Amino acid sequence: MKYIGIVGARKYRDKQSVVDLVHSLPKDSIIITSSCRGVCTWAAESARAAGFEVRVYAPDLRNIRNRHEMVERYYSRNRELIAACEVVHAFISKEGGYTGGTRYEIRYANRLKKYVFEHWESEEVKQRGQMSLPFEEREEECSAGWKRVFAESLA
Repeated sequence: MKYIGIVGARKYRDKQSVVDLVHSLPKDSIIITSSCRGVCTWAAESARAAGFEVRVYAPDLRNIRNRHEMVERYYSRNRELIAACEVVHAFISKEGGYTGGTRYEIRYANRLKKYVFEHWESEEVKQRGQMSLPFEEREEECSAGWKRVFAESLA
């Protein structure tokens, strides 16, 4: 089972690229997204239609006293969403670029050492991450010969 986060800018317009991503994911994936319009609602709708389990994170907006509290509730929701993912797919618009909540989610995912795919509306996909995917086999970081050289030099 893989926990796949799908987030993105509200200004992102290429709905089909979000739908295509959802349809390309392993069928045992659990899709984690928010209730924001655009990328997140497209991801949730297409994932449900394809039979995926979907978990939608929404901020708790009860008893808010000021704008600062409201903004903090959205950031709190973003942190919870990202913490629940193993892999994050972030869709970034041409118009808005790398800003707002999506930027915050990408930075938070990097801080948690999550594997992040940035899908730019220009169709460029950038991979970021400092670990292998949880369902991939890890390659050895160095060959047996180099391990022997290091071990001998330390002996």
